[in-house]
Amino acid sequence: MAQIEAQNPTGVLANGVKLVGESFLPGASLLMEGKFLDGAAHSIIGLGAKVVFGPLGLLLVCADSFAKATTHKSLWNYATDTYHAQIEKRKKDHEASAASTEAPAVKVIKNTA
Repeated sequence: MAQIEAQNPTGVLANGVKLVGESFLPGASLLMEGKFLDGAAHSIIGLGAKVVFGPLGLLLVCADSFAKATTHKSLWNYATDTYHAQIEKRKKDHEASAASTEAPAVKVIKNTA
């Protein structure tokens, strides 16, 4: 079972400020981290996504920016990690089922009438 580490109150407060910043400008959390190139790119892409896809596009870019600033992994990395974990699980399940190909015991009943 995974252990959950307690965050210090300063880290929680900083993450809250980053989240509020994302509601005003996409990429704000990356800009607060000092990642100016990534923050500016998320700002431009976020505003473009708002124009093209509406609020859902903007929300997706803001979520990616916040995830990247707080965990150093983008949403794309989370999605591919989940996909690869599922592939590995299916592969192990398939190998386990292939290993157990023994025929089940069958009781034969003869008709003696």
